[in-house]
Amino acid sequence: MASKKNTTGHGLTAKQEAFCQAYVNGASKGNASAAYREAYDTDKMKPASIRAEACRLLDNLNITQRIDQLNADIVQQQRLQGVSLRQRVTDGLLTEAQMAESPAARVRAWELIGKLQGVDAFGADKLETTQKITTKEAETELQKAIADALADDNVVQLFDK
Repeated sequence: MASKKNTTGHGLTAKQEAFCQAYVNGASKGNASAAYREAYDTDKMKPASIRAEACRLLDNLNITQRIDQLNADIVQQQRLQGVSLRQRVTDGLLTEAQMAESPAARVRAWELIGKLQGVDAFGADKLETTQKITTKEAETELQKAIADALADDNVVQLFDK
């Protein structure tokens, strides 16, 4: 194992940093033993020894802090990519809304812009509600609706046709 004097900018040895990178970003993502195999020379080690050493590294506060930092960096990067993609979609829709040859395409682009998260120009598309009603209440409500419909001359004319 490398001496403590040869540390990276995060207070870890080069091999410890390699372990962190492999654990977070590598092919062995989330697998401590596989990350240990990537970072260290394990040719003469037994699998149980590799597991023990990997767990020992995960118990090291500096290593867990570095792993947490790398994970936070990934989350931030994904958030920025989402913002960038959202901006590209918005820009494309604005261009389409202003320059599309078809009036229908322009209207559709404006509609999609209005539905973008943060714009919400049209409100919710659906509103779901739940209401518990007894069978007797449903029957009474249905009978009232039928009676009201039969009292409406427009409805009666539909049946006469």
